[in-house]
Amino acid sequence: MVYRQYRREKSIEISEKVQDGGAENMSSTDSEADDGNVHIPPPTTSPTKFKRLFYPVYILVWGADWLQGPFIYTLYKDEKKLPEETVATLFTTGFLAGAISAFFVGSLADRYGRRTACLTYCAITSLSCLSLVSNNISILFAGRALGGLGTTLMYTVFEAWMVTEYNQRSMARTNLKLSNIFGRMITLSSVVAVFAGLVGQLLVGATGTNTSPFLASIFCLVPAAFIIWSQWTENYGDSGNATPSQAAPSWQLLLGVDKRVLTLGLTSCCFEGSMYLFIFFWSPALKSSHKLAGQSGALPFGIIFASFMGAMMLGSMLFTIVMTSRKWMSCRELLQTVVTLASVSLLSTIFFHHEFITFWCFCVFELCVGLYFPCMAYQKGKIIDDGNRAHIYGLLRIPFNIFVVVALSLTREGMFHEVSYLSITALTHWNRRPVSRDNLHVLQRAPTHYLRGSGLFPA
Repeated sequence: MVYRQYRREKSIEISEKVQDGGAENMSSTDSEADDGNVHIPPPTTSPTKFKRLFYPVYILVWGADWLQGPFIYTLYKDEKKLPEETVATLFTTGFLAGAISAFFVGSLADRYGRRTACLTYCAITSLSCLSLVSNNISILFAGRALGGLGTTLMYTVFEAWMVTEYNQRSMARTNLKLSNIFGRMITLSSVVAVFAGLVGQLLVGATGTNTSPFLASIFCLVPAAFIIWSQWTENYGDSGNATPSQAAPSWQLLLGVDKRVLTLGLTSCCFEGSMYLFIFFWSPALKSSHKLAGQSGALPFGIIFASFMGAMMLGSMLFTIVMTSRKWMSCRELLQTVVTLASVSLLSTIFFHHEFITFWCFCVFELCVGLYFPCMAYQKGKIIDDGNRAHIYGLLRIPFNIFVVVALSLTREGMFHEVSYLSITALTHWNRRPVSRDNLHVLQRAPTHYLRGSGLFPA
């Protein structure tokens, strides 16, 4: 499977190189070819240059994030000796900050520029990482709040900048498909996560403290910020050209958006909400299963995390294969399969507490995560208007942040399985609705400018 993926990507790169050589002559050819049809501007950037502009920043940003993932819980719980209720409250603070900031972060990015918002993310996340050096509980809570704000920025502005640049530079006229970009993004993220987990484990072993991976994250964010500042161009949304009185408020966007977007938002609420609970609970779940197996040694969290990321990378590769061939199933059927399989894998850990079964069920769930994110990103990229992309992306994160906050507020010492059952029940219940034929089959032919017909924004 890996070899087939390699061959497929090499063939795409060869065709892109051919296009790079002829991109300058495309304008006159396209003008002749259109000949009375609606004129579509020729690409202003070659596919290779576009990828070199975005992928390095994406790798550095996600590398910084993945360095933190395996060690945040054990840093709070084991190294700083905080009670489980306090740890849950810290995580809840981050998600609350993410939910609150989702109301305004996207609109500010659309108004003042997505490039500026990306630079802001690098600064905020660096401060959040530095806060973990302190043992002061107030500073730790402030750091988690900054982390929640940074997460909202990370999941909205980078993708919004890329999709808007893709459309503005007419990259659709090349062989660089948006679905391939999203598939490659998750593959790269998974590869980086594997190395980040291993590097993080080495840093913890060498320094004897779980804060070292967070400090290493800053060394990824600094070069990312430099590339953004020096090479990226600024792009804005519709609100960038509007006065504050002309901009539509958040509640109008929530009430006026296409039902398909609300369907995707509720799907992401349940799936991504369960995923973030998984981030909080996977290490204590494995520790509990480890003790039940009669083992007393410390678990290699960095290596375990790298295994999860390898499973996620396999999922992203499967997405690219399915979307390229389109012989096995449609995107709707793929999303339905992913959500169902994720439900089964997590539900299995409730009934089987064996260490081996728990680990491999978690790997299956990460496989589903690798399939889910490019599939969801591709659907959002098709139906959300560039002018309000960052704002809508931010609003879609509000329900899942609330979902996670409610779940974490019920957490008590030793209550992993009960809270997991809550998230599984919600995910399994919702599994029937967002992936139904009535809701998602229309996404295959969804218009790209649905907000133009809502009456909120003039054509």
